[in-house]
Amino acid sequence: MKLKKLTDQNLDNNLKELVAGEREILAEIILHIIEVETRKLYLKFGYASLFEYLTQHIGYANGSAQRRIDAARLAMFVPKVVDDLESGDLNLSQVSLIQKSIRAVQSESKTKVDQKTKEELVDLLSNKSFLESEILVSQVLDITPVEATKITNQKDESVRLQVTLTKSQWEKLLKMRELLSNSMPSGISNWDQVLEYAADKVIKLKDKSQGKQNSEKQNRNLNPRHTPEPSTIQQAPPQPSIFPQTPKPSQTSPSSSKARQHVPISIQRQVFERDQCCQYLDKKTGKKCESKWHLHIDHVQPLWANGSNELENLRILCAGHNQQVYRWQANIKNHS
Repeated sequence: MKLKKLTDQNLDNNLKELVAGEREILAEIILHIIEVETRKLYLKFGYASLFEYLTQHIGYANGSAQRRIDAARLAMFVPKVVDDLESGDLNLSQVSLIQKSIRAVQSESKTKVDQKTKEELVDLLSNKSFLESEILVSQVLDITPVEATKITNQKDESVRLQVTLTKSQWEKLLKMRELLSNSMPSGISNWDQVLEYAADKVIKLKDKSQGKQNSEKQNRNLNPRHTPEPSTIQQAPPQPSIFPQTPKPSQTSPSSSKARQHVPISIQRQVFERDQCCQYLDKKTGKKCESKWHLHIDHVQPLWANGSNELENLRILCAGHNQQVYRWQANIKNHS
């Protein structure tokens, strides 16, 4: 099949059909693994465990094998797991999360998790994100949050930090990372980069403040009796913000168009406050992007097509949609 000749709609439909077929195959594979486990077929073939059989004989990678074993063993107690995997209501990552958490609880408490609880977990996790699934599993199994901070020094002198955050603290860190992704030229995604950038800003801010205080103290010591006239006293400039504000036109990245640089700062801020995330909308499906990463101001009606810098003609797009919309408008084909 020559994929490049497919229309966008046909390509999308084909992929959906393939994924649906993949889920059907996965369900059949889980049923086969259950039967292999029931017969202990791996022992007959000379393998000490189902895991060795799937990795060494069937050819699965370690992680892939373990996820399918988890699904098979959970399905032996909760048969609807197979149907949920086939329909897409449940995925292998969620199943592995359930099984891994159950093993941890049983190991710690020395008691078995009953079938009713397993069934409850499967029902609760249906059509949930992995983040939501983690929270639900922890609540149902009453898993105590790990609160102790752990610092590990490694052989290359790097340090590994493990810390538990409250929901509020985590949301603040996520918001900070979103803001930094819009401020730094190359973006910022890894947490070590986020923390280093924030630390640099705080240190720089503190150093400036400390330097100013030392300078004023030194001046007072040199001129203890001098008091400036009220008319000569100047208000100190505002302290710099720890995090960059909306960039000024002269600070926009080289990829920004010259026309966009003429959008007044006050208008730019109104656009960001109004939209807050990527506003790209697929008119066929009604799906809005809503990404908060690498946001740019975009003209709905391009300036070269008599568009204006009025608020109503501006919107926020993420970098990917900003570039792609431009390509569509300029009729530039994507590279193969």
